[in-house]
Amino acid sequence: MRDPVVSCVVYAFDMLIVYIFFSRIVEKRFSTGKCVLLGLILFELGSAVNLVFRNNALINSVVSAVTYFCFGVWCFKLRPFQAAGYAVCLTVLNFALEVGSILLFSALTRTELTAYNTNLALLIVECSSCKALLFLTCLILSGFSVPNARWSKHQLSLLLFPVLSNICLAIFWYICLQDGITPRIQYLLAFASLLFFGSTVLLFMIYQHEMEIDGERMRMKSENERLLTEKSYYDILDQQNQQLMAYAHDAKNHLAAIQSINTDPAIERYIEALSDQLKTYTSNCHSGNMMLDVMINKYVLECERRSIRFDYYVRSCNLKDVEDIDLVAILGNLMDNALTAAAQSEKRFVSLETTMRNGYSVIVISNGCDTAPETREGRLVTAKEDKKLHGYGLKSVYKTLKRYHGDYSWEYSEPENTFVVTVMIGSPQ
Repeated sequence: MRDPVVSCVVYAFDMLIVYIFFSRIVEKRFSTGKCVLLGLILFELGSAVNLVFRNNALINSVVSAVTYFCFGVWCFKLRPFQAAGYAVCLTVLNFALEVGSILLFSALTRTELTAYNTNLALLIVECSSCKALLFLTCLILSGFSVPNARWSKHQLSLLLFPVLSNICLAIFWYICLQDGITPRIQYLLAFASLLFFGSTVLLFMIYQHEMEIDGERMRMKSENERLLTEKSYYDILDQQNQQLMAYAHDAKNHLAAIQSINTDPAIERYIEALSDQLKTYTSNCHSGNMMLDVMINKYVLECERRSIRFDYYVRSCNLKDVEDIDLVAILGNLMDNALTAAAQSEKRFVSLETTMRNGYSVIVISNGCDTAPETREGRLVTAKEDKKLHGYGLKSVYKTLKRYHGDYSWEYSEPENTFVVTVMIGSPQ
């Protein structure tokens, strides 16, 4: 790999292989484009170091291991000791496959082991073959690196492409060594080897990206269905509350009538006790927005059940301009997160306030929180362990606010162990 162009291309393919491997076993820290860009910069720096030291085997192995380690730690959520383990394994695997492919092809074609050193076309084919073997091996290993992972029929069928690529590259190698093959044909075969291998890697990257998008769509669809179900639940609660309030109102009138004709002090005290109990059914939130009232009443009961103090003030802005399903998506998800954090904190409180600022409806939710929230690129992420199955509530909030030209911001006070999220809601699109 003394030729700079070949070295740069080989290291770029190496980065794509390692990217696919890491992204199949662990979550990315950044978007695909950003990870690939950072990876290219990192691996090309490794290529430059390799060229400076004239492809020294020991230095090349050390540089590769360091590059793999940095890539895993910077762009993927790997702990340092995990990244170090994978870096060593990938370096050993890469070296073993490179030596193994040279020995195998030299034996099959009965050529010298160092034939590629004097033939650039042969070098390109050899590098493509080595990386194709590495790619195939990484795909297989990634399938066993994830606990309880199962190979789908589509994934198994896709493994045929790197297998066939290796067979074709071996054929290209053999053809390049035949007598009478001109340098022009050799270079065409070398170029075809790069295209063949590159198309195989690109195919897997596109497939993996599409699978991620499909998974995202399915989870967002599930989140939307959950919101619809929750809205139906709130509608049922509203009907029940209306019936209960009507019953409580009638019962109070009957008790008042009985009280007016009663002369027994014991019965008087009993009627007053019943009247006080009925007041709890008629003292619910009355903001003027039925959906908001039902949601607050539900969280009042939920906080009582969890022994969480809940304060709210919503009369100055009842969020009437927000559609019911959107209110469930925004307020429901944020309040659920607030209750979850407050239940695990020493300061077991949640407060909700709505107001108007500069033509925007504003929601301010505060809650006790003992640890700072996790973020990614300025956005909150779920604290639950399985982030692939959770965290879509916040995405639903963000997506819904976009329809109202709104956004949200947050702040965490470490001395006070308090988390505050502020939501701005404008006019619907």
